Amino acid sequence: MEKDTNQRKLRVCVATCNRADYSKLAPIMFGIKAESAYFELSVVVIGSHLIDDYGNTYRMIEQDDFDIQARLHTIVRGEDEAAMVESVGLALVKLPDVLNRLKPDIIIVHGDRFDALALATSAALMNIRILHIEGGEVSGTIDDSIRHAITKLSHYHVCCTRSAEQHLIAMCEDHDRILLAGCPSYDKLLNVKNKDYMGVMKAWLGDDVKPEEYIVALQHPVTTDIKHSVKMFEFTLDALISFNKRTLVLFPNIDAGSKEMVRVMRKKGVEHHPNFRAVKHVPFEQFIQLVAHAGCMIGNSSCGVREAGAFGTPVINLGTRQTGRETGENVLHVRDADTENKIIHALQLQFGKRYPCSKIYGDGNSVPRIVKFLKSISLSEPLQKKFCFPPVKESISQDIDHILETLSALAVDLGGTNLRIAIVSMKGEIIKKYAQPNPKTYEDRIELILKMCVEAASEAVSLNCRILGVGISTGGRVNPHEGVVLHSTKLIQEWSSVDLRTPLSDTLHLPVWVDNDGNCAALAERKFGQGKGIEDFVTVITGTGMCQSAWKAL
Repeated sequence: MEKDTNQRKLRVCVATCNRADYSKLAPIMFGIKAESAYFELSVVVIGSHLIDDYGNTYRMIEQDDFDIQARLHTIVRGEDEAAMVESVGLALVKLPDVLNRLKPDIIIVHGDRFDALALATSAALMNIRILHIEGGEVSGTIDDSIRHAITKLSHYHVCCTRSAEQHLIAMCEDHDRILLAGCPSYDKLLNVKNKDYMGVMKAWLGDDVKPEEYIVALQHPVTTDIKHSVKMFEFTLDALISFNKRTLVLFPNIDAGSKEMVRVMRKKGVEHHPNFRAVKHVPFEQFIQLVAHAGCMIGNSSCGVREAGAFGTPVINLGTRQTGRETGENVLHVRDADTENKIIHALQLQFGKRYPCSKIYGDGNSVPRIVKFLKSISLSEPLQKKFCFPPVKESISQDIDHILETLSALAVDLGGTNLRIAIVSMKGEIIKKYAQPNPKTYEDRIELILKMCVEAASEAVSLNCRILGVGISTGGRVNPHEGVVLHSTKLIQEWSSVDLRTPLSDTLHLPVWVDNDGNCAALAERKFGQGKGIEDFVTVITGTGMCQSAWKAL
């Protein structure tokens, strides 16, 4: 792809909220930075990145040699539901000034965090295009609602699995703006197991630790049931203490309930227990090496059901936080982790096993696909996104008139011998019908059609019917789009290039459809008659024309 020398660089802003989303965004940032002829990269850091209790993880970004254009302290401490809402509000207050200064063409956000929802809301309201990473996935908690809300605000989507892609399409997103790329973190982690890992293990777990003889524990609160998730975390720690293996425990994220979980850790003495190493943060490349060589990973982090599968590491997924995620066979679900014994039993089943490596979430080539996708974005395309809604079969109105009246149509059959009109319900029931001989001249015929339709429409009121439109079937060639009879049979003389739609529509003030009588009969059989539910059938029409032809043949 050659760059147009007259076209300016695409200004891409990557916004990151915490250590987890940076592990997915960093590979994309490196890919964008490597294409400096096409892109101008800016980085915005918000959320728990800037909090000491959570490891000041913004330093990872600096160590990766990225310039941070804006640092926004957006977290209101308290680690409860109200604090999460206030944090979103604070981010919404601070982000407009930054986005006005950076003026990005597109902003990249990741996942399902409340911080990411604030980013997407701000960008959408400021007419900035949004690229959402990891939309369409299902995890079973409030994260689903946040993730899908971000999807609705976003203009472009990068998903990791085929199922996620299908979910986005089912959510009426434009298929042309969805990229099935795989997870960006897989571009790094598929090669990490071959690197020197002993030094990493010793640094975080001690000199005497051996591969596959330790546990990695990472458990977060479930914000829709904080009390239960805290109790489940207590059972997990009790089980790990009883299981008596070297364990690396990472502090939970900043969601509501995390303060109570940290309190449980300190109550159990985890930070001073000889078998435990409790840490706030491990750099991603080192963390995935620890996961790759662990005897087991336990908790409810998405890393357990996503990244760990790439190494075949046995995983115990506790509770409902990842319900609905696609997983490899390495994951054992303990959805009701309501006793210490149940978790110990799961540890006995999983610890030390190895499973086949899974590539459900990526093949290691995500970033090149994403960069190519970014290059294809045209700023000349309309900013207003379009939803691809499926066709609606039938509208059910709650208007009182529609409830009390029978929704109906006028059906007009213009034959060679008779002119027939009927009031027909939307279920295909004939409520009343009228018939008169078809006049021979054009003027008389039009006059009679209008007269009979006006009378039928007037009588429909007394029959408690509401006429919604008029359908006309006639012999010969018809242009249904224009409502014009192009050429009729010899039986309906003076009937060529006749506009039936306009005079009827002007008189009745209703929509009018005109089509060939054979087509109309076939459609009626398909919807209400012998053709209902049948894929292919033939409709044969017998009438005046066929009878006269047969008579002449005799």
